[in-house]
Amino acid sequence: MNESAPLSQIVILLCAAVLIVAISRMIRLSPVIGYLAAGAAVGKFGLNLVNDVEMTSSIAEFGVIFLLFIIGIELSIDRLRSMRKQVFGFGSAQMLITSAIFGCFFVGIGGQAAAAMIIGGGLALSSTAIVLQVISEQGERASQVGRLSLAILILQDLAVVPLLVLVSALSEHDKPLMFALADALFKGTIGLIVIFVSGYLLLRPLFRFIASLENTELFSATTLLVVLGASQLSIMAGLSPALGAFMAGLLVAETEFKAQVEADVLPFKGLLLGLFFMTVGMTLNLDTLQNNFFSIIGLTLMLMICKSIIIMALCRVFGFSLSTAIHSGLMLSQGSEFAFILFSLAASQGIIPLHVSQVLLVVVTVSMTLTPLVAQLGKKIAFALEKYAISQPENLIEETLDLSNHVIISGYGRVGHTVARLLEMEGINYVAIDIDSFLTARERKRGIPVFYGDTARVHVLNALGIARARAVIVTHNDTRVALQTIITVRELNRDLPIIARAKNLEQVQKLEAAGANLAVAEMYEMSLQLGGAVLKSVGIKEAEISRIIEVFRAEDYAVTRASEKETGAA
Repeated sequence: MNESAPLSQIVILLCAAVLIVAISRMIRLSPVIGYLAAGAAVGKFGLNLVNDVEMTSSIAEFGVIFLLFIIGIELSIDRLRSMRKQVFGFGSAQMLITSAIFGCFFVGIGGQAAAAMIIGGGLALSSTAIVLQVISEQGERASQVGRLSLAILILQDLAVVPLLVLVSALSEHDKPLMFALADALFKGTIGLIVIFVSGYLLLRPLFRFIASLENTELFSATTLLVVLGASQLSIMAGLSPALGAFMAGLLVAETEFKAQVEADVLPFKGLLLGLFFMTVGMTLNLDTLQNNFFSIIGLTLMLMICKSIIIMALCRVFGFSLSTAIHSGLMLSQGSEFAFILFSLAASQGIIPLHVSQVLLVVVTVSMTLTPLVAQLGKKIAFALEKYAISQPENLIEETLDLSNHVIISGYGRVGHTVARLLEMEGINYVAIDIDSFLTARERKRGIPVFYGDTARVHVLNALGIARARAVIVTHNDTRVALQTIITVRELNRDLPIIARAKNLEQVQKLEAAGANLAVAEMYEMSLQLGGAVLKSVGIKEAEISRIIEVFRAEDYAVTRASEKETGAA
C-alpha cells in the first residue's frame, strides 16, 4: 500500500492539472494560474489530497531545468545582437532601477540586506508566460509594444541566471556577504567557462554523429543527456543546475539542430514546469490571503503601480511615445513565474523568512491574475492617445525608432497582409504602410504596426527607418504607385533589396526596370499553381510537378527580361 502512495499522489496531481487547467483555458486564463490553483486545491492547505511535497518538488525541479534550457535556445546570439539596445539598454535599466527600489523598501521596513537583494530582483521580473500569451491574444507580437516587451523579458530571463547564483551564494550563512558573493562569482565564472568550452567543442560533432544514425529515439535521448549533463556539471561547480541547462541551450541555439532539439524538449518542459507550479500552489496558504487581505491587495497595487511608472518613465527617456509607454508599463507590471522559483528557493535556504515568502508568492499570484485586464486597459488608453496622430511623420519616427534590420511592407491589402503573417511567423520585424486611412485605423486597433502614408514620399520612407531596413516589399495593386515607390526607395538606398508584386509578366518588366530586384507576376504564378494542381490530380508526382513548374517559370521570366533588355537597347 505504501509503495503505491507516490503513484496515487502523482495521479491526483495530474487529474487536478487536467481539470483545472482545462477550465482556465476555457475562461482564457493563463495556464500558470491554473496550475497554481490546482496545487492549492489538492495541497495540505486545501483538500489535503497530496501531502508528500518533497517527492513532487524533486520531480518539479526538472521543470525549471528544462525551462532555462528552452530560454537558452530561444536567445540566439544573432537575436540578442539585433535587439541589443532595447535588451541591454532599456532592459538593464529597468531591472537595476526596479530591483534597487524594491530592495531599499524592504530594508527600510526592517528587512535583511541579503533577503532584500533576492526580493528586489524577484519583484523586478515580469511574467514571460503571461505577457507573451496576452501579446499573442491581442495580436501585438509585431507591434512596438510587443517588440519592447519581448526585449525587456529577454533581459529579465537572462537576469534569472545571476539571481540563481546569488541565492546559492547567500545560502552560505557562515560566510560574510561580500566574501560569499566573490566566491560565487569565481565559481560561476570557472563553471561557465568549462561548460561553454566543452559544449562548443563537443556539442555539434555529437549531434551530427547521432543524427547520422537516423534514429529519432536516440536523438531524443541525446538531447536529454545534454540537458541533464550540463546541469550536473553546473552542480559539480557549485552552481544551480538550471544555470548549466541555460548555457547548454545557448550553445545548441548556434547549431543547425536547434529546431529538432527544441521539439524534443518542449513536452518535458511543459509537463514538468506545470508540476513545479502545482507544488508552489500546494505551499500557498490561503489563510495568508484571508488574514492579510488588505495588506496583500495594497502590496499588489504598489508592485504594479511602481513597475508601471518605472517602465513608463524609461520609455520616455528612450524616446518612445506616450501611448507605447503607458501600454508597455501596464503590460509588464505583474510579478513573474521566476519569482516563485527564487522566493521558494530562498525560503528553503533560510534567506527569506517563510511568512514573508508566503505573502510575496500570493502578491505575485494576484498580480499575474490581473494582467489580462490591466493589459487590455493599457491597449485602450494607447489607442485613444494615438487615434488622431498616426499620419504625422514624427509619430512614425517614434513608432519605428527601435526597429533595425526590419522589412517595410508598402501596401497592406490582401497580399501585404499575407506577407506580414509569414514574417511574423518567422519572428522577423516588419512595419507596414498604406494610403487607406480606414484600413490602417482598423488594423492598428488590432495591434498591427500599420501606418497611414505614401511611400512615394522621401520623408515617409525616412520615418519608416529605410536606412536601417533589410528589405522593402511593394504590394500595391496600382502600378503607378508601385513604380513611384520603387523609384523613391532606390534613390534613398541603392543596395536595399526590393521585391514587388506585378499583375502579369508585362508589369514585371516595368517594375524591375524601375529598380526592383525581383517582381513576381501574380496572375502568372496563380496559373502555374492551378496547372500544378491539375497535374497532381492526374497522378503526376510532386517532385516532377515542381520541376515542370520551375522550368516554365525560368523560361517565361527569362523571355520577359530579355525582351526588356532588347527594348532598352533599341
